[in-house]
Amino acid sequence: MTTTAFQTVFDKAALISMNKRAVVAQTMSRNQTVRSVSRGGQVWRFDVKMPDGVPWIEMRGLIEAMDKADRSTVGNVQINRAGYNNWLGVYQGNCVGMTANVTTGDTVTLASVTSGTVAFKAGDFVQMGNNGHVYTVVTDVAYSGGATVTLNRPVLETAGTYNLITGPGNIVWSVICTDFPSWTINPGGYVSWSGSFKFNENLV
Repeated sequence: MTTTAFQTVFDKAALISMNKRAVVAQTMSRNQTVRSVSRGGQVWRFDVKMPDGVPWIEMRGLIEAMDKADRSTVGNVQINRAGYNNWLGVYQGNCVGMTANVTTGDTVTLASVTSGTVAFKAGDFVQMGNNGHVYTVVTDVAYSGGATVTLNRPVLETAGTYNLITGPGNIVWSVICTDFPSWTINPGGYVSWSGSFKFNENLV
């Protein structure tokens, strides 16, 4: 079962916070020596704050859909709302028609590019195919045949060749809601929220 209600939350968001860092365990000895070990877990996590003060008449449909979806339903979301998509995640290169070869590890090799000179700049979002996972590019990549692209985490897709999707209005995250704030109707029929919605990338 999937839902479109999560997309409405992103579309109406007052604030969006993203976290894709790995889980890290740290210990400190008595002489203040720090030891760190990465536990992996580099999944996308979103903290989405809905605006308070929206009329109940505008929110009741969304609330009903979210209540139905609850924390067990997968939804596909994009960051394509005006005010976010013209700067957050905008593709910084100028290539089109890119495909990449995936083997193992956190790099992919560009297989083909229709045109352009700059394949990626650090921070670009990239998705492996229309239904693949989303990654960010770690370093700038000036296009050349067989150029290597370093990503923020190991590639989760199986080995093969994938079309590379770029741009906030094109890439899609598959997510599950892990924290659902309570809502309150204030005098006058306006809705307020007890906190923010929290979403985790769905890896299943």
